[in-house]
Amino acid sequence: MVWVPLSRGMERDVPNATSEVADPRATHYWDGDGQLVKGYREVLGMHEPAWDIYILYSPDARWDGDRPPQPAYWMHQLGSKRRPRVDAPFWDAALFLDKVRFAMSAVR
Repeated sequence: MVWVPLSRGMERDVPNATSEVADPRATHYWDGDGQLVKGYREVLGMHEPAWDIYILYSPDARWDGDRPPQPAYWMHQLGSKRRPRVDAPFWDAALFLDKVRFAMSAVR
């Protein structure tokens, strides 16, 4: 999980925010200068900062260069389901879980 300084978020807020993803396998990072926000904006072709996004990578994904690699799948929570601000799937936990399970089954 990468936490960024949007929606008035500050580094001191991260410890409380980590309860949102309490899985012990999750690692939490603070990106204070928003490098990932900018990098993913470019990679995903967004017209606004790339935050509140959920990304899946294939096992062979490699970060080579200044920008993040292209994800295998992603969703967002920008706007609302009825009026999304980004042309990509809007966050659906069940569908995302299906995508994760499918990806994991391909790795085994």
